[in-house]
Amino acid sequence: MASKPKEKAKAESTNPKGKSAEKKNLPETTLTGVNAQNTTSVLVSAVLEVNGQVRFGDGTDVGLTVTETDMVLRPSDSQQLQKFIFAGSKRRGVDRRTIHELRDAHWNGEKCYIPDLCCECPVCWLYGFTGTTQDKSINAKSRVLYASSVSVEGVQIGLNTHSRNQVDEKSQTTAGSAGIHEEQVIVAGVHFPVYTALVHVLDWEIGVFAHALLENVNSNRYTAASRSQGGIRFAECDKVENHSEQEGVEQKANDDTQTLLVIVDESERGIFPLAAPKIPGWENDWHEARKVFQDAMGKDALKAALEAQGFTVRENETSNQSGGPDKELVLDKNGGIITVKHNGDVLMKRYTGVKALGYLRQKQLIARQKLMSLTAGCFHEDIKPYMDAINPKAKDKGDGATGGGDGNDSGNE
Repeated sequence: MASKPKEKAKAESTNPKGKSAEKKNLPETTLTGVNAQNTTSVLVSAVLEVNGQVRFGDGTDVGLTVTETDMVLRPSDSQQLQKFIFAGSKRRGVDRRTIHELRDAHWNGEKCYIPDLCCECPVCWLYGFTGTTQDKSINAKSRVLYASSVSVEGVQIGLNTHSRNQVDEKSQTTAGSAGIHEEQVIVAGVHFPVYTALVHVLDWEIGVFAHALLENVNSNRYTAASRSQGGIRFAECDKVENHSEQEGVEQKANDDTQTLLVIVDESERGIFPLAAPKIPGWENDWHEARKVFQDAMGKDALKAALEAQGFTVRENETSNQSGGPDKELVLDKNGGIITVKHNGDVLMKRYTGVKALGYLRQKQLIARQKLMSLTAGCFHEDIKPYMDAINPKAKDKGDGATGGGDGNDSGNE
């Protein structure tokens, strides 16, 4: 009889559920969402439009500076289409450097920059780090996940090649034919859908990403050839032309939330009944691609999508009543904010157009205030119990470290 408790304990130690319970019992964090209560998951979808001449990714091929492209497959006829690529790793690297600048304005801790990450600051614990490259004993995954973007328009119509002549600033002369090189540029009017997932984040962590996205678009920092030639902006759509039904067209035309192609989905539970507006990589018709975002902003299209999945959808339910059928959802739209409820609980909120922009700006200000007041000592005190708990050296079998995954920002950006 005395051996049964030991056997039970041994069985629980090998049970996956036991490991899950152990993870839940890790020390709680409050200044980072890595193991905090009341975190949120956020999906940010937007379309960037080239409004000058830009280049994503640098490379040289016998005197020609090239922009990054790749082939995509169109499923209808298996035809290959060549598209421009805006790599997620490139965007993440620019964002992280921008956030470092915001942090360093008030941070009193150890210096931290790519590739020499400190592994102990708020940005490291949001964007991840690989401890094995930084002489640390733990790794942390990034909670900001970037997808590579495929352009809507094809390379055949969106690519141009320019000749550049090297100038000697002292003599005010050019190097002649020996100084001429060529570079590829993406022309104005090309569109790039971009998608980012923020997993288990606090408000200020949403804000530092929002700061990077908004300010890098505004200052054209994402693109290699934009400082003197052009840049990018958030794409817009025509307010009247894109609504086929005549009823209510005038009202929709005056709704500014339908113009800016930016969507933010927020869910405390990480459940998103409304799918993110993902444009197929093989789509090369801008009007068709734009409709994906427009449908994601319209209540009628969203209701039809939920009903096609087998749900009964009620509209504009203002009460908090519970106990409804499992297959019944409530869809409420108020201006540029769409809410999905189930049994009285909010599953997700969708912010569209200028409301989405306002959401990101508000979080940006929260992040600025947090980083202005957050000290290294306070942050270390908050994160140290969690770091000690997951340190493999502190465990008998050394199996408690978090995976490196896509958290290695130390040398590939």
